[in-house]
Amino acid sequence: MRKVFSVGLMAAMLCLVGMTKDAGATITIALEWGACGGGTGGCTATGGSSITVNPGGGQTLRLDIFLSTNQLGGIGAHGFSLNFDTDLLNELNAGAMGAVEWGGFDVDPRMGFVELYGPISSGNIPATPESTTGGVSGRFNLIESGALGSLALPENGLVYTIGTVTTTAPARYRIAQVFFSANGAISDGADVFSGVFSQPPDGFIDSTYLGDITGTVLFSTASLNVVPEPGTVSLLGLGLVGLVLAGRRSRRS
Repeated sequence: MRKVFSVGLMAAMLCLVGMTKDAGATITIALEWGACGGGTGGCTATGGSSITVNPGGGQTLRLDIFLSTNQLGGIGAHGFSLNFDTDLLNELNAGAMGAVEWGGFDVDPRMGFVELYGPISSGNIPATPESTTGGVSGRFNLIESGALGSLALPENGLVYTIGTVTTTAPARYRIAQVFFSANGAISDGADVFSGVFSQPPDGFIDSTYLGDITGTVLFSTASLNVVPEPGTVSLLGLGLVGLVLAGRRSRRS
């Protein structure tokens, strides 16, 4: 019920701000693998937007989501989604832990108080439905947070004062975690895509709630890579040896 309310609230806000737009701001959504473990053989490397797992699959993967902005006055609310396995090769499944949203700072120097910038709904994104015919793909709908009546998320790096305390907004805000499990069979390009896939309620609203932000929104991707099986590596080595021998024979002839 709370998620239905949040969708309606975001949609209503976007309808209200439809006639006024803020230009010039840049918002960046970054996807970074934060942890990986379990499964067959665990993980070889983590960090950044690309992760490497060992063959066999079953690893639990945590994807951290960060937001940064230079929007003057800050952001009042945001909503976007994640698509995964769009190539229908089923590298990833939605994790048993689902997804968790949380906010950064909600500071309003004009009013002199701090309050939560957090999930508009209950804070947990419902289990993601995945297709059951053909290749499997899925989506985490509406990763959203916001606040009403204050500055919300100040622009990153902003120096502001509340009472006698002066502080600086962080370089970026960590706004959510999403959990996956790896099938470990395919190694290709990007497997998770962030973006505005359902308008409304996906969108970005300034702290006045009178303008939607239409500057530049940079959405990132994340990739899963699989270490080749030893047999596959051996076959590749034999192939290279064959190419070298063939080259030598052609030179002799």
